[in-house]
Amino acid sequence: MAGVRLRGSKLAPETQRAHDRHRPWVIVPVFAVLLLYCWCYTHLAAWLGVPTPREVFDALGLSGTRILDEDGNFDSKLYASATEIFNNDDERLIMLAGLFGCFVSVYFAPLRLKNLAIVGWFVPLFGLLYGVPATVLLLAAHLAIWLAFHPGAGRSVGVAGLWGALVGWLATAGQAGWPQAIAVVGAGALASAIYHGSRAALTGGGRWLSVLRTCLIQTCMIVVLVATVREGLTGRMWVMPVGLLFFCFQWARLMVYHADYKDGEVPRDLPLGDYLALFLTPAAIPNLAYAPYLGQGYTFLQERRLAADKNALVLSGVKLWCLALVYMVFAEHVTARFVVLMREVFGVEVFKFTSDLVRAHLAGERLSTPTVLISTIVDQARIFLIYGGVTHFRVGAWRVLGYRMETQYDRPWLATNLAALWSRFAFHFREFLVRVFYYPVFFRWFKRRRTLRIFVATMVATVVGNLIWGHIPPRTLVDLRWGTLLAGLSTWPYFLLLGLGISITQVVLLRRPRTRRPWTRDRRIALDVVCAYLTFQFFSLIHVFIRPQEGGSLWAYTRLFLRGLGIHLEP
Repeated sequence: MAGVRLRGSKLAPETQRAHDRHRPWVIVPVFAVLLLYCWCYTHLAAWLGVPTPREVFDALGLSGTRILDEDGNFDSKLYASATEIFNNDDERLIMLAGLFGCFVSVYFAPLRLKNLAIVGWFVPLFGLLYGVPATVLLLAAHLAIWLAFHPGAGRSVGVAGLWGALVGWLATAGQAGWPQAIAVVGAGALASAIYHGSRAALTGGGRWLSVLRTCLIQTCMIVVLVATVREGLTGRMWVMPVGLLFFCFQWARLMVYHADYKDGEVPRDLPLGDYLALFLTPAAIPNLAYAPYLGQGYTFLQERRLAADKNALVLSGVKLWCLALVYMVFAEHVTARFVVLMREVFGVEVFKFTSDLVRAHLAGERLSTPTVLISTIVDQARIFLIYGGVTHFRVGAWRVLGYRMETQYDRPWLATNLAALWSRFAFHFREFLVRVFYYPVFFRWFKRRRTLRIFVATMVATVVGNLIWGHIPPRTLVDLRWGTLLAGLSTWPYFLLLGLGISITQVVLLRRPRTRRPWTRDRRIALDVVCAYLTFQFFSLIHVFIRPQEGGSLWAYTRLFLRGLGIHLEP
């Protein structure tokens, strides 16, 4: 429904300038925390001749823990994905150093130049980590989006020439000298001329242009379908170039940007630098497959850019980095110790991973109900600590760059129903599904039947959108095989159960509004504890359907699910 505004208002430049006050001392805590990250996760300590993490642990008598990796640094899930130029420790050092440089530049840059500072640091940082061809391909992909959506913007003809030159360079990457130079110049001139002649048609719009724009936004899904079907028919798997891979992993943010554009919330003459800053930011580099919907769209970021005093935002980002560090350092250790405790003290066999639980079930092991329940919760707690640590780091990066960004997780253990859990456990992912799938259905269908309207819109978002656009890309982009696609689609019972749970919860709350706030300190607080446990346990238990293993079947996973409910059925 074009023109409907369901968010806040874009901040006035005067308000942003008022929030853009310099307090140079805030650079110190940012530098200190990033330096601590470097000490934990890189070889910087050895290079500087100061005690390394392993030397500190040995001195404290903690050398028997599994917190350190083979090279004596802290084990970590924080890394730059899909790189081959450097090892994990070196790429983390480059990534952290680049992030600090970007922060300093953005902090002191005038308001009109902050976006250019973000892009200006991202491009060389990405090029150093991934190489020039990957960087050129990523830039070309985003320039194509901008040219298709903003033909009326200034210098668009020149940008079209740049796009043509980049494509020409990629096409002749194996050559050098005059042939390549001629190809680059010729492709640039041709693209500029064609775009100049097409600007009127592009500005005028039309159905063909709408289809073209949709295809560009849906590049990820098109690539997945074509590549997996090709592999299924020929047996030959295509390895996606890393530049295109990085672009495709931004599918959720591109879709939200598209939704903003269709609703008239994106300026038609949006400058190229402002567009690129939405996607090409150092905050997006760590773990590109982890929460790729962070910082989604145009409206979301514009409403949060300097929405509070930037110094307060920077300090909140530093605090979040500290919490992320605790999560990432101790997550695996804590969950491993809990598993040992349950086995040795309480005699309950517990699996650290739900996938291991499923394999044991398929192998014929007779698993007890406590084993199923505790194992699924342990796995979700482990994921929360690790995934939460990485996403906290990324949200912290957005904050130090001046955005009032909400965290992906917000104390999910306080949720007393599935609707609340969905909001607390995956805030940005929920926002993506709501923006792209829930709203279009909600504003078009069953307008006179409120209950059915909410139920259907929720089911479309949490089942169709969640499965196809939310989970298929992460599974398939790094493994473009037909079998991988089918394995992802076979997890539909998880999405159906989750969607039904959230939808029914919303309908019940609609018909019987709460008269009491959860976790109020009264005689019903014990009921809140029970509801919180049952909510998180159900959410954890249905994950047996989303961890398919070789030799599994829907009936086998259903029996494991029922075993968690205390119902033991024979094969």
